Order: sequence, then C-alpha cells, then structure tokens
Amino acid sequence: MDQSPLPSFEQLLIESLDQRALRKKFGLPHPLHKFAANGGVKDNAYADAILEFLNDHAWAEPESPRHRGAMWFLFESEKAFFVACEQAGIDADRFREHLRKCQAGEVGC
Repeated sequence: MDQSPLPSFEQLLIESLDQRALRKKFGLPHPLHKFAANGGVKDNAYADAILEFLNDHAWAEPESPRHRGAMWFLFESEKAFFVACEQAGIDADRFREHLRKCQAGEVGC
C-alpha cells in the first residue's frame, strides 16, 4: 500500500484551477472540440482566450466592459476572432454560426 502523504488542501485547490491538467487527467475533450477544424482543438493561449470571452459573454454583467468586449470579439470582430480560431484549430465560421444561433435562441446552449 502506498504510504506517501496526502496532498494538502491548498495543493489540491491549486491543481483544481488548472483546467488543462484536469481535462488531461480525466480524459475529457476540450470544451470547443465540436468546432475543431482539422482533428482537434489546440490547447493553447488562443483557445484559452476564446473560452475567456465565452465566459465573459455568459457571466459578466450586461453592458460591463468585459461583456461588451466579449460581444465584440464573438459576434463583430472581422479579424481577431478568425485569427484566434485559426490558431486554436477551430472552424471559425461554424463556431460563429453556432454562437449566433445560441444568441437567437434557435439552439440550446
């Protein structure tokens, strides 16, 4: 039986904040995997930024700077969104179309 000491609560808490590590540890797909362009989403800073904008869109106070920035990035940007998606391995057109359908209430999100 392994007699090594258990990790501290603080260590467990810190580890729980690393979303990439949790996905790998439990074999979970990337949250944007449905929109992968060629095989899989790249787990990089671009994918992280896209997820941050999605979180800001969903959880930030409406009309707050974070919410407005997320709205611009996700629905209006003509370059930044597409560059980020390309670098993250995401099909930008399909992803934005899905976001628009979500916004219009056409699909459950």
